[in-house]
Amino acid sequence: MTHFRVCIIGAGPTGLTTIKNLAEAGITDIICHEVQPETGGIWAYSEDPERPSVYQSAHTITSKRLSQFPDFPMPDYYPDYPSNRQILAYMRAYEAHFELTPYIRFESLVEDVSAREGGGWDVSFENDSGKHTHTADYVIVCSGHHREPSVPEVPGGFSGEQLHSAQYKNSTGFAGQRVLVVGGGNSACDIAGEISRVADHVTLSMRSPQFIMPKIFGGRPVDVQLAKLQKPRLRWARDIILKAVMLLVVGPYDRYGLQQPDFALLSRHPTLNTAILDHIRHGRVIARPGISSSSANTVTFYDGTSQDFDTIVWATGFRLSVPFLKGICSNWPDSIRLPLYLRMMLAGVPDLFFIGLIQPIGCIWVIADLQAKVAAAEISTAWQRPDDIANRIDHEMRRDAKRYKASPRHAVQIDGREYSAELEALLRAAQQ
Repeated sequence: MTHFRVCIIGAGPTGLTTIKNLAEAGITDIICHEVQPETGGIWAYSEDPERPSVYQSAHTITSKRLSQFPDFPMPDYYPDYPSNRQILAYMRAYEAHFELTPYIRFESLVEDVSAREGGGWDVSFENDSGKHTHTADYVIVCSGHHREPSVPEVPGGFSGEQLHSAQYKNSTGFAGQRVLVVGGGNSACDIAGEISRVADHVTLSMRSPQFIMPKIFGGRPVDVQLAKLQKPRLRWARDIILKAVMLLVVGPYDRYGLQQPDFALLSRHPTLNTAILDHIRHGRVIARPGISSSSANTVTFYDGTSQDFDTIVWATGFRLSVPFLKGICSNWPDSIRLPLYLRMMLAGVPDLFFIGLIQPIGCIWVIADLQAKVAAAEISTAWQRPDDIANRIDHEMRRDAKRYKASPRHAVQIDGREYSAELEALLRAAQQ
């Protein structure tokens, strides 16, 4: 086959599966830049507050069965929801089994990726020996969307401590404090519950309604149960069924002091957390709406209540950012829809892929495995992207505008089952 050189940026789970799939397709001239001294991405826990990683107690929010690569199952003894240490061990075993380490350059920071005249890329990076540049025929971005923390400004200012959930590692240091956690996602609920065990009191502020679902339903992981409803023929009835089930299992959200959601359950990414509602009902966590103003250490909420706090933890997500592709992705942080075909490809840029830049209701890296197969199919010439890619992007963006909330957080949301089926169909066609 024709010789190619492929540059992969990031050696987290999506970067590892991308290397693996390229190598299996016969593409072995690969260089993967990883800024950290080890693989695993955010699953490599670090005490360093400046290094993004999971917090010490983090577990997956997708179950073992739906979080394992099809060709590399997790150990039988793993629980339904593995810990971050188990996931990291699994990723390291995957790396060793498929002999991926030789392709990776550690402590290598990519600073700029610029298009070369006539095709290909100049990749500028820095490592312990200085600044360097190499060329690549293809660039595959696997650096994810947990790069740039999103931290709102407090109206009126706040004189206490503030940190983003990306900097939170464990509850050490919060003993006896009055803590406000802002956000409604998985990290916000996990952190609020964990800190409540040592803090004087914890308040959880949610600006907008949020569906909070238990991780176990009917004795099985909830994502396994949800998968039964993600068949196309059930789409019309899915929201009705899910809301009826949630009303039975959880009850009205106002009984917890939370706002009642008034939207389709899967139109926004739900929060999977078994413990937070229990914490609220036991008084360990107080639920409040969004922040209206603050002064010194006092925060006032939209319901008119006020409380004093020592620390605010902003579990408010991340801005979509690809700083080394300034000329291509400069407007992404504020976008509510990204112009990517199959969430992977830009129109008019045939030698660039984004893998893992998705927000599924499900496991990212399992879907990234399929994305990597698509990239490998194109690079190896087994498949060619369609000529009308711009029209297809427009169609996908209009479709998703009807399905998902118009917000930066949902700019990369997908229906995991439907999206995977689309990629699998494409790959079957490429093999014919």
